[in-house]
Amino acid sequence: MASTGAKPVIKDHDKWGWVMVAAAFVNCFVIYGQLKALGVLLIPISNDYNCDLGLIGWIAVLYGMVQNCIAPVVAALARFLGSSRMMMFGGLLNAVGIILTAVSPSVPLFSIFVIGMAGVGSAFCWYIGFAVMASYFKEKYPLAIGISTMGEPIGMMFYAPVTQVLFNTYGWRGCLLLLGALSAHMVASGLLVRHDPSRPTLPDSDEEYQYVAARDEEEISEEEGAVGGEQAEPSQQRNGSDPDLSQRSCFKRFVKAIDFRVMADVRFVLLICGRSTATFAFSAWLVFMVAQGQFQGLNQVQASFLPTAFGVGNIVGKLPMPLAPKIGIKPSMTSWACFGAALVCISFLGVAAVQQAFVGQILLTGLSGFGYAILYQAEDVMVRFLSSDGRLVSMLSWQGMLTSIAGALGGLISGWVLERTGSFLISLGMFGGAVFLSIPLFIGEAIYTERRAH
Repeated sequence: MASTGAKPVIKDHDKWGWVMVAAAFVNCFVIYGQLKALGVLLIPISNDYNCDLGLIGWIAVLYGMVQNCIAPVVAALARFLGSSRMMMFGGLLNAVGIILTAVSPSVPLFSIFVIGMAGVGSAFCWYIGFAVMASYFKEKYPLAIGISTMGEPIGMMFYAPVTQVLFNTYGWRGCLLLLGALSAHMVASGLLVRHDPSRPTLPDSDEEYQYVAARDEEEISEEEGAVGGEQAEPSQQRNGSDPDLSQRSCFKRFVKAIDFRVMADVRFVLLICGRSTATFAFSAWLVFMVAQGQFQGLNQVQASFLPTAFGVGNIVGKLPMPLAPKIGIKPSMTSWACFGAALVCISFLGVAAVQQAFVGQILLTGLSGFGYAILYQAEDVMVRFLSSDGRLVSMLSWQGMLTSIAGALGGLISGWVLERTGSFLISLGMFGGAVFLSIPLFIGEAIYTERRAH
């Protein structure tokens, strides 16, 4: 946990916050880069193990899914053991897992190292890193989250050619060995943590959560006192607590730390639903982007440029929100989110309408990346200010878990539709409709907030 002698963080003015932005950028860069690297190495790995390509591909998918599925547990452990320790543990677990894949003799061991070690380790760095970074910013948070999440598209664009070069030189095992060493940089990200928001020890500007946090501590203390008073014998009170009672108390603390109560927040639920409808299309779009281009009449070389166009658009899309106030444009976060969703809808419908037009496919794919960047950045800012620093890691973790379910469903349904129809046109229309559903959800959250304020 954070030391009690830590200095208070002055929002937007503590220069160490930009160090944590860089740390979050590195985490995004490495985690998304690893996912891209596994995609590049699918064929040689499956050939070496003499197994189906789909099996190795499913392992790569589970690498990303497990990161989100265990997110609430990650948040609870951060509140118990401290952000810095858990980030260092996650970075080490991820690096060791990737390195061990290079020497794994079988598919079962390969899956354990990729999913059970690298995937689990990435969750600690991802969610805790963003929560720590957010604790340094308020007005400048849109800029901070924009810079840090640029690591996602940049990592994917960087890792793809580098992985291919390393594979051509050292084979897939030597390639993963070197990438595992590169992953150790996430351990350094944990070492950079100075301010631990998982358990604030100093006054915070958001009084609402401070009240909730204090009430949680009081309830825990009262429950422990009640348990001890009802069941502990005088000799146990003199000589020490009952081990069973201690274990029960620890379990209750852990359940409280998972923070199921965030799901009772109407605003949070509306924002999660809005992001989930967008993620339903996002995950499947990333998977089928190149194949869709080929179905639309592009050759293999032309289709291979579509992910780059999406990545460039995604990077550029993170700039308007922090730069707009500089020229006097200050729309609400809800307006930004709806604008981004509208751009994504237009891009999906446009891609479905364009046939064998390379330039059109490139521009529309870049537009989808641009729109998704604005949508996600605005939603991240809205979630950031639903609570104060101490509870943010719980909100981010629950959001990650629930949106990952939506993304998995999107991928499964899109694959089923493709198999039945032999075309991506229906899926593209479905993607556009799903993203459009996020607009009324974001507007509903804004209306609910305004009515509650009055």
